[in-house]
Amino acid sequence: MKAIKKIRILLFFFLTSLLFTGNAGAQVFYIGVNGGAVYSWFDSPELDDIVSSDGWGWDLGFFLRYGKRPYFQVGFDWVRSNNNFLIKVGETVLANENINLHNFDFSLKIGYNILQTPMFKIKVHTGPFIGRSLLFSGEDILFDNNDFKNPQWGIIAGTGFQFTNLIVDFEYSYHFTELFQPIPIDGFEHFEFGSKLQLVSVKIGFMF
Repeated sequence: MKAIKKIRILLFFFLTSLLFTGNAGAQVFYIGVNGGAVYSWFDSPELDDIVSSDGWGWDLGFFLRYGKRPYFQVGFDWVRSNNNFLIKVGETVLANENINLHNFDFSLKIGYNILQTPMFKIKVHTGPFIGRSLLFSGEDILFDNNDFKNPQWGIIAGTGFQFTNLIVDFEYSYHFTELFQPIPIDGFEHFEFGSKLQLVSVKIGFMF
């Protein structure tokens, strides 16, 4: 009798493990978090670089993913970068200081695993995003948050790999929206910067 009970217990655990393994293999909906390093920059080439900015920062976000090959992903990212901001007219420098630039973006991506094994995947993805750019309070610069054009929208493209539930992504994003409204500056009532923000990021994430 003891032997039969042991067999039943072992059989129960074996069937339970098969059930969870089958459910994990059939999973198509995931929740994930990610974060990493970001390099951002913008300039106004049509104005002979009258305004330019670049700097490093970080990215924090979360996402919802559906599907495997292809997959669809909705995400939110908060990017904060410390940028060296330069404004000049001719040889006259109007501003040259560091500012904290913030972006809050919602994205919709479609991805495809170009290499797929049970534990390792190489993938590519792309899609549009919409968001908001702003300065946090306390910045001393020639403009304020009312001078940003919002909402911002653009496109993201990237590649990366996945090992079990660990994800590493390399992404590039381009803002189609000019960063600034026309603002009064140096005697011009409606001065247009013509600047569009770009970002390159490296992210590490985990999904479950």
